[in-house]
Amino acid sequence: MSDLTIYRGTHQIGGCCTEISVDGKRILIDFGANLPDTDETSPLPDQKLTSQVFDGRPTEAVLFTHYHGDHYGLFKSIPKNVPLYIGPLAKQILNVLVPYIDLGEKEKGLPRVQGMKTYPYKKWIKPAPGIRVLPLYVDHSALDAYMFYIEAAGKRILFTGDFRDHGIVGEKDRVWRTLAAYVPQNIDLLITESTMLSRERTAQQAPWFDENGDEHIPVKTEAELGRRAAEVFRRSKYNFVLVSSTNLDSIMEFYHHTPRGMHFVCDFYQARIMITAMRGMEAKGDFPEYQPSWKHPTVRVLGKPDYRWAQLREIGKAMKHPLYFKSISEEAPELERDGFVLLARKNTHPETYTSPFETMRDTYFQQGGQLIYSMWDGYLQPDHADRDLLRYIGSRKIVHLHTSGHAYVETIAKLIETVNPKVIIPMHTERAEEFSSIPEFARWKDRVKVLTDGEPLDLDEICAQV
Repeated sequence: MSDLTIYRGTHQIGGCCTEISVDGKRILIDFGANLPDTDETSPLPDQKLTSQVFDGRPTEAVLFTHYHGDHYGLFKSIPKNVPLYIGPLAKQILNVLVPYIDLGEKEKGLPRVQGMKTYPYKKWIKPAPGIRVLPLYVDHSALDAYMFYIEAAGKRILFTGDFRDHGIVGEKDRVWRTLAAYVPQNIDLLITESTMLSRERTAQQAPWFDENGDEHIPVKTEAELGRRAAEVFRRSKYNFVLVSSTNLDSIMEFYHHTPRGMHFVCDFYQARIMITAMRGMEAKGDFPEYQPSWKHPTVRVLGKPDYRWAQLREIGKAMKHPLYFKSISEEAPELERDGFVLLARKNTHPETYTSPFETMRDTYFQQGGQLIYSMWDGYLQPDHADRDLLRYIGSRKIVHLHTSGHAYVETIAKLIETVNPKVIIPMHTERAEEFSSIPEFARWKDRVKVLTDGEPLDLDEICAQV
């Protein structure tokens, strides 16, 4: 007997957890937290999900597709005897990210991260009896993300996780070449992310101004984001960029497109994330976007050097293409003289601490500074509002310059055509019922099966019906 259960994610974005079981042995794919400020109103809050999933039944393994919080964020709640898997570079990034997230937290996640197993390169793993999984490296706004091609009880399943084909990893048809090489046609089941069903309109629009006077510059690819960023940066000497610290594709585009003569500036934490990613991508092969810029071989890092800087500098100098770091004060005269692109960040403890990002914002906005917002617009809206982010922005005008980390409708259609599944299950979407009515999916509408959270699906039965 083989079953599929999506505990959470059939009708929401994020907070995902999926189970595949064969003869009572099960694995989980992702164990993510609800998006910020949605847990209290969620039909299945994080604590309830944990109780429902880990109700005393043994679990052979949890496989994380990537390091975004809505996919791995509840990892500390997983019983300690359950093996956890993640990509090797993703694990390195979590080694930097988790201690930062855990500041002030009683329970620290770093020991659990350090114990995570990593996916071998293009090799099968067997996390449970009767289940084998081939992790496939794909493009996403989280670096080192994976699809899973799964064989379970004779069924062939492709679980996409979050993916796209318009980022740096997706260039040169890498996603499609991977699928052609490792995933057969006519598979039994495709479980696909469908995030952009509810965001496609914004991905298609031309530049525009909203009622607040904020400029929106929609872009479809990371390469286009970089080109547009260069244009935006030339408007002002003082550029503040709000971007996720682990959205490395976009960060590298902002870095490479910082005008010559300006300084590229970040804090020590962001510098560690950057060098971890750049070193990891150097080992992976031909990704020139992750090499140091000839215009900016030195990254300026806010703060005074301490014992941690030596390791940062050694890593940078030891790379095939070296990257250098130099400390700089927020009051440094060369910042005012030459201009800068600063990777800024919200302050999560404004009642006790004024961050250098706030000090610089207050100083340079009086001199024509501009704020570039390169994150999901949902964090600015009431349903998913990030209060600390909104506090940093205040009433200032912003330029929205962001590309999605998710597959567009035409990309999902190409995926369906490529693997030709018997059954299609949409998830990671708020509009699953609309999947069949989208014109690009019309010829496969009879194959679509919309599930509800917690509904077990008998894989033998559903595949036999087709």
